[in-house]
Amino acid sequence: MKLATKRTLAAVGVLGLVGVGLAVHTGTGTPSAWGIADIAAICPLGGIEAAIASRTIVPPLLIGLAVVVALVALVGRAFCAWGCPVPLLRRVFGVKERPADKPRPAERDGANDSRNWVLGATVLTTAAFGFPVFCLICPVGLTVATFVALWRVFQFSEVTLSLLVFPLILVLEVVLLRKWCHRFCPLGALLGLISRLNRTFRPAVAEDACLQCAGGTCSRCAEVCPEGIDLHHPAESVSLAECTKCGECKDVCPAHAISFPFLARKKAPVSEGLPAASPSTAEACLSEDEEPVALA
Repeated sequence: MKLATKRTLAAVGVLGLVGVGLAVHTGTGTPSAWGIADIAAICPLGGIEAAIASRTIVPPLLIGLAVVVALVALVGRAFCAWGCPVPLLRRVFGVKERPADKPRPAERDGANDSRNWVLGATVLTTAAFGFPVFCLICPVGLTVATFVALWRVFQFSEVTLSLLVFPLILVLEVVLLRKWCHRFCPLGALLGLISRLNRTFRPAVAEDACLQCAGGTCSRCAEVCPEGIDLHHPAESVSLAECTKCGECKDVCPAHAISFPFLARKKAPVSEGLPAASPSTAEACLSEDEEPVALA
């Protein structure tokens, strides 16, 4: 099964769980609030907005946020590749990413990251207007709201204007704002900040198999990474905290040298038996301590 197909099934499965909740009234919530009864793993941005808008912090909210932080610390920004409906909708509409759409390292450097500015604006507008403003245009929320609206058509024959407005906004965001995920998404920015805690399931390169580490010119993993991560030049690359675990680098590697271990082992000294590499190649395969991307 193709990797893109797996991600499509995962995103559809998320919506399927919403349908199950609506059909049997499980009360388990939506992608914006997973859980049972008063304990939910809510959307971290939506939860923060709700707390600011209501000027109230309740225990279930804190529990839900703690669950989200724990999950992101474990799997990083995996939701962006496997659960977010935006990549799914882009595949449906045939919107392909262009090389120019990828973020550059300088654009992920704190104040230079436009998503952080949008995140700040999201918090400020919520405080100013007293309700979660971003939720009105959030692609995740709009997708779920459209799904629920369609469900109510079939279940209650209830036709509302949301059936037109929500899909229209979604199409505009997905088709026209091609750089939404990399330039504007405040949820992606928040998950990126939390995922700095992530040290598990990071892409790791087996140097004894990697063509570039053996003196070759292969750079397919860097070319296909939608986040602009270069595993061989971590100091000059987007941080691994931005990795969405999409698996494209592993899928495209001709030598099958990339894996996603639970914990990457620290890089050991190069053995004498390995092929000699030029200084430039050896330097390219070095990794910083905080970015453990190479396996001995």
